[in-house]
Amino acid sequence: MALDTGMKCIKYLLFIFNLLFVVSGSAVIVVGAVIEAKYGSYLNFMRSYLSAPTLLIGVGVLVFSVGFFGCCGAIKENHCMVVTFSVLLVVIFVVQVGVGVTSYIMRSEVEDFLRYNMFKSMTTYNKTNQGMYRTWNVIQHDNACCGTDGFRDWENTDFGRSVDGVPDDCCKESITDCGRGVFGDSYTNLDLINQEGCFDKLKGDVEENFTILGGVAIGIGCVQLVGVAFACCLAKSLKRQCETV
Repeated sequence: MALDTGMKCIKYLLFIFNLLFVVSGSAVIVVGAVIEAKYGSYLNFMRSYLSAPTLLIGVGVLVFSVGFFGCCGAIKENHCMVVTFSVLLVVIFVVQVGVGVTSYIMRSEVEDFLRYNMFKSMTTYNKTNQGMYRTWNVIQHDNACCGTDGFRDWENTDFGRSVDGVPDDCCKESITDCGRGVFGDSYTNLDLINQEGCFDKLKGDVEENFTILGGVAIGIGCVQLVGVAFACCLAKSLKRQCETV
């Protein structure tokens, strides 16, 4: 069964499109793995939402699989595989547009969710809870901040009452027990403590990432429509060829 020149062009364009799809899927998997490995501790405040790295890896695997399937269908000139690829691509497109729209809508909810989780996690800050213990230490140290809205947030936590102060990572210089006794009447070195809260420093990054996620999802989805158009044209031609045989 031979395709005419126009359909052969579409066939190879579809193959190239899907080859890029496979490469992009692999890249998304790598990005998701790197984010999880490098920034996993920052994501503890958002674990009630689906983990972003997990979502990226899942989408990457799906994109890789669909792209590989599309490559095989185009090269083998298999009508069934090409149609199946088109359907899967449309499903992915709908999901991505949904993710994009949801990301924009959720930006307003993220701020309240993030503040609530930050306050809640402060009550579980201790060495036996390594996840939150490490998360707060890293965030306060890297962002030169202390507590959620300010350093006095620690005053109402078990940790704050136990040391009458704040974690050492709230200090401008890393000195053992430098945060101890901060809330005491005799303490006079508040200039050694980062007094600004971490919430304001984190919410901007989170909202920006949600905006980027939404834009990328919608952008990639629009590009996928080109693949759907190529696949539909090729499938129609293959079906016509089968009917004339």
